[in-house]
Amino acid sequence: MNHKPYTSFSAGKKYDAIVIGSGLGGLTTAALLAKEKKKVLVLERHYEPGGFTHTFKRKKFSWDVGVHYVGQVSDNDTSLKKAFDYITDYQLKWEPMDEVYDTAVIDGDYYHFRRGKENQINQLISYFPDEEKAIRQFFKLVENVGHSLGMYFGERAMPFSWSRYLGFMLRKKFNSYSDKTTWEVLSNLTSNQKLIAVLCAQCGNYGLTPKRSSFAIHAIIYDHYMDGGSYPCGGSGNIYKYIRKGIEDAGGSIFINATVKNILLKDNKAIGVRMENGDEIMAPIVVSNAGARNTYSHLLPSDIAYKLPIREDLEKVKASTSHFCIYVGLNGSDEELNLPKNNFWCYRSYDIDKDFDEHIDDPNAEPPLAYISFPSAKDPEWKEKNPGKSTIQLLAAGSYEWMRQWEETRWMKRGEEYNRFKEHFKNRMLEKLYEIVPQVKGRVEVCEISSPLSTRHFSNYGEGEIYGLEHTPERFRLKWLRPHTPFKNLYLTGQDILTVGVGGALFSGVVTASSILKKNFFSRINNLKQL
Repeated sequence: MNHKPYTSFSAGKKYDAIVIGSGLGGLTTAALLAKEKKKVLVLERHYEPGGFTHTFKRKKFSWDVGVHYVGQVSDNDTSLKKAFDYITDYQLKWEPMDEVYDTAVIDGDYYHFRRGKENQINQLISYFPDEEKAIRQFFKLVENVGHSLGMYFGERAMPFSWSRYLGFMLRKKFNSYSDKTTWEVLSNLTSNQKLIAVLCAQCGNYGLTPKRSSFAIHAIIYDHYMDGGSYPCGGSGNIYKYIRKGIEDAGGSIFINATVKNILLKDNKAIGVRMENGDEIMAPIVVSNAGARNTYSHLLPSDIAYKLPIREDLEKVKASTSHFCIYVGLNGSDEELNLPKNNFWCYRSYDIDKDFDEHIDDPNAEPPLAYISFPSAKDPEWKEKNPGKSTIQLLAAGSYEWMRQWEETRWMKRGEEYNRFKEHFKNRMLEKLYEIVPQVKGRVEVCEISSPLSTRHFSNYGEGEIYGLEHTPERFRLKWLRPHTPFKNLYLTGQDILTVGVGGALFSGVVTASSILKKNFFSRINNLKQL
């Protein structure tokens, strides 16, 4: 797919809206505006569009960088599936994973997560027969959080003036869950530490340990995968491919290598953007998909931004976790190597918080978590395009503090000490891989590792974070995390205004587009008829 680099020629054209960043939140916002005949300009600083939905290649292999599996898209009646159908004109297809879609390996013990609520409940009861009451109570709480989501997200679409009068009542039920940590809630249900660890095994999907995460995000993610996971046919790059068409068909444009220096304001109103090369592009609407921290700390004029109380909140809520990712290309097909469609969450022990704390303090400690995904096995189109090859990804949490000594170095030129650090980390993670799928040892053709500095370089997140702001109880009390900003015609979108993940990013675009055009896109999407 050919991507158009930004040139100054584009600055003179007229657009109805400018979107900064081509992540899923920005693309969804642009696509929905395009559905209303709006001409939208999307500006992406990276040389690959799509944010964390894009893919990259090495030799004959390709990997996704952020979409490892998605829930609630195998059922045509879910809001998420209908939303994807709407913004891609039904072009994007999904392949369900196996009935067992996640497997937790904790201190050598295996626990399977099965598709379907009752299947999951019964599976957990088989592991913990004395904890049936606690298990059923947990699933009831997950359901209750889901019931409170509509009003909470609906409140996020309101302007500040409306929220001041109605917001408290709309947020009240959700905040009764979000104010508590995952550990607090689960500890009130059971004293069985092994059960608590198993119920928290998917916490890597939002990047925060049980004693620090809000129970609300844990329940949201758990519910998201209740009916299993799916993978985009042809790889996650197809998400951008099919959304792009609708934006361009409406007269819009998407440019890469397009770094926005700052947002232009006049009389407390957004009027356009200034590019890194000095070009100024004007539009009546500006949408930032660059993250709340980047928007308020870097894209707004410093003399204005520093006066906002928002800056104080951003000091309290930290950036989410950073990570290392190992991309493995294998000489052998998925069938030949018997690679599974399910993911593995491999934990060092049942004390997740303790292990993570020790690891952050000591990079040489055994990684507390290794997430292993098999993208080529999940994709039905892979073997047709790449016969005799297969791919694996391993993710591990890592502290940005480990990287700070190389912060001022350039990508691909960070020095031998940095390369040795990455190589050592990569080899340790490969040993974990060989424990889970020993048959791949000796079949590795390509192996590359990215660090938090890689994420920082490509995504422009200051500490290499992958999930925006941490999903702590404090985060869900930030009233200004919404599409509306203190500046007229300037809007936010992306995972920061709702929640982490593919679903959170996509629905952030729906909320933002609804706020801009004062239209209920949720209603339109939910009434969508399936083909």
